[in-house]
Amino acid sequence: MQNIVALCASPRAGMPEQKSLTEELLNYFLEGLKGPRCQVFYPHKMNINYCEGCLTCWFKTPGTCAQDDDMATIKSAMEEADLVILASPVYTDGFSSQIKTVLDRCISMVDPLIISDEEGRSRHSPLKPQNRKAVLISTCGFPELDNFEHIRGHFRAICKNLFWEHAGEILVPGSALGFIKGYYGEKFQAVKQAGRELQEQGRISSLTEEEIRKEIVSTREYQEIVNPFFQKLRDQQQ
Repeated sequence: MQNIVALCASPRAGMPEQKSLTEELLNYFLEGLKGPRCQVFYPHKMNINYCEGCLTCWFKTPGTCAQDDDMATIKSAMEEADLVILASPVYTDGFSSQIKTVLDRCISMVDPLIISDEEGRSRHSPLKPQNRKAVLISTCGFPELDNFEHIRGHFRAICKNLFWEHAGEILVPGSALGFIKGYYGEKFQAVKQAGRELQEQGRISSLTEEEIRKEIVSTREYQEIVNPFFQKLRDQQQ
């Protein structure tokens, strides 16, 4: 892998005065990868309009969107990438709106004519070769792993629809613990390991994925740790 594109879609990412656990995990992962060129895009800091559904990119100017904005830069980088990383916190059970806007605009990367994939499912064929891998990095404020169910399903559907090779998922529940020293040190090291595995083996091992995603406290314990902190923040604002 020589070219990597990462979409860091936490609205707090890229802001020096704020902390984003999603961005921190992305940085650990890239540290483990070592070497390849990586372009990190922050959609919330860019001018990316919603898809208008006009289908100009299908029928009038195939592959080129009618809107002239920063999506053209992301699309060009993605088309040259060997690896695409989608990094997003779980917002209302799915991707953040910032990354969803980018994904909607990816309609310009496929042809309107419908084909059948290897499983017999209907897909749009890609306009250009899509020989690239994809990795999901996600965090969730709730401590239970099943809160990732919908974002995982969406990510896998995106991989199939864009003909990307699913290369692994980095999922960290109970994200509030990530800001408390000592809780997630082992997880961060495992995320680095995931990056090394992807570089050396072409995908993240199931064992490393399990190590990263495992719940380390019960629901009740998480509430007891996090709620006093949230109450303190609320009191400070009143």
